[in-house]
Amino acid sequence: MIARRLILAAPLLPFAARAQGGDAFPSRPLRAIVPFPPGSATDGIARFVAERLSRGLGQPVVVENVAGGNGTIAARQAARAVPDGHGFFFATNSTHAAAVHLLREPGYDPVKDFAPVTLTSIAPLVLMVRSDFPARNVTEFVAEARARAGALNYGTGNIGSLAAAQLLISLTGISAERISYRGTPAAVTDLLAGRLHFMVSDLASAGEHVRAGTLRALGVTPAQRIPMLPDVPTLQEAGVPGYDFASWVAVFLPARSPEVAVARLNREIRAVLDSEEGKRFSLGLGLVSATGTPQDLAAFQAREIEQWGRIVQAAGLPRE
Repeated sequence: MIARRLILAAPLLPFAARAQGGDAFPSRPLRAIVPFPPGSATDGIARFVAERLSRGLGQPVVVENVAGGNGTIAARQAARAVPDGHGFFFATNSTHAAAVHLLREPGYDPVKDFAPVTLTSIAPLVLMVRSDFPARNVTEFVAEARARAGALNYGTGNIGSLAAAQLLISLTGISAERISYRGTPAAVTDLLAGRLHFMVSDLASAGEHVRAGTLRALGVTPAQRIPMLPDVPTLQEAGVPGYDFASWVAVFLPARSPEVAVARLNREIRAVLDSEEGKRFSLGLGLVSATGTPQDLAAFQAREIEQWGRIVQAAGLPRE
């Protein structure tokens, strides 16, 4: 009788395992949503991870760029995806820390609507000008901007670059006109063409131009110097007291995604980015690898949301 019961029960076990997530994940190709266009740092790290993740998971990982709204269009789409682990989101400080302070109705809750997987990277930003701009350091830049009050303009391709520039403006007392772009690469193009005077941006789109000498890096935004530009001072060192800022990229799943999917993606993504190849690739994009557990990301995000509240207030950014 016992043997007969086991035989009858056996066919049900695979179905029960699938219902609970079991060993079936992933059971089909995965979709990685990126909230910015190709050429951005977020897109670069997403495509690097996706290619290697497909090998580890045994399933293709398709990257989909959904640009616009400083990332909120993609975030809304990701939040509403089926929570089965097969669709995940490369979030940034723009979508998952700043939006709640900058938008009256983001259309999603960055905490309640998502399940944290892992932080991937920290992205230092750089204050940069074209090589023929009169200023060669931050002190000279501030003096030039004050002498030409209101006559300079700057570009922003995401909320991170917007906040970084506005924080610089508020701490130095300079004034300049902001020009908003759908992504950083387009802003860099206009900076190179002389249609912009300066910008504060990540190195993914501008690093090659800094290395080539067509753009001049005046200062970096974190409180410590960065390995990609060891000879460029921090903005604090260069005479802007209290300046400390960096962007970041992290992976989230929709809320209520299976724990097995969270754990597997965390393990595989960390293996990719913690490798020597992953660290080298990240540095080449102007990023620093910084992975961790889902719990680490949840705690980090909570701190970032609080800090962004202070940054938005200090920079005087309006809520739209």
